[in-house]
Amino acid sequence: MGDKRDQLIVDDHHQEKSDLGKRARCLLLTGGIASGKTFVSDYLASKGAMIIDTDQISRSMTQSDNEQGRAALAEIRAYFGADLFTESGELDRAKMRALIFNDLNAKQQLEAILHGRIRSAVEKMIAEAENVPYIVVVVPVIDLKSPYLFLCDEVLVVEVPYQLQLQRLMARDNIDQALAEKIINAQISRLDRRKLGNHIIINENNQFVKRQLDKLHQHYIEPIVLA
Repeated sequence: MGDKRDQLIVDDHHQEKSDLGKRARCLLLTGGIASGKTFVSDYLASKGAMIIDTDQISRSMTQSDNEQGRAALAEIRAYFGADLFTESGELDRAKMRALIFNDLNAKQQLEAILHGRIRSAVEKMIAEAENVPYIVVVVPVIDLKSPYLFLCDEVLVVEVPYQLQLQRLMARDNIDQALAEKIINAQISRLDRRKLGNHIIINENNQFVKRQLDKLHQHYIEPIVLA
């Protein structure tokens, strides 16, 4: 018998599913900060999956080199003021991150400006997807009311041991332990995140993750009859 950890944890909680129709199956990939979501999405991309990264879309929506970005930036400037912009007119991302981390109202207002635009872009990309085995929508920040839970057919949650997550975050962002702990604790709890998942990917090391993802890939390219 193989290592029991190699078995994908499958929990078919979700009774509300998107109508697959003729489009590719849509999977939501999420997990705590510094849990390894990028490694997971890159590996699935190497196997042919189409990756839609909401972080990348969000960055595009706050850049002045495209029409949608300029429209969003105009709304952000109107609400938050010019202090959050650089001399060249771009959004000062460091200042904005600091503001929304410490001000819930500011966070909610920014989300009100961006989230509808981001979701519309995701829906368009899903609708236009062709010749892909499945689609993976990467959503770093999620809660129990996230609309992506109903846009996608199943949820993949990446989990990493807490101490390893803490070390990775401190090294990646060059921050101290106190701030790293504050950032982690501000996110949805591990228990709630696991409840959302149809599949839990345990990220202890790259090879172990790859073995899990190889099984997951096979699971999704095979025909599945949904109830």
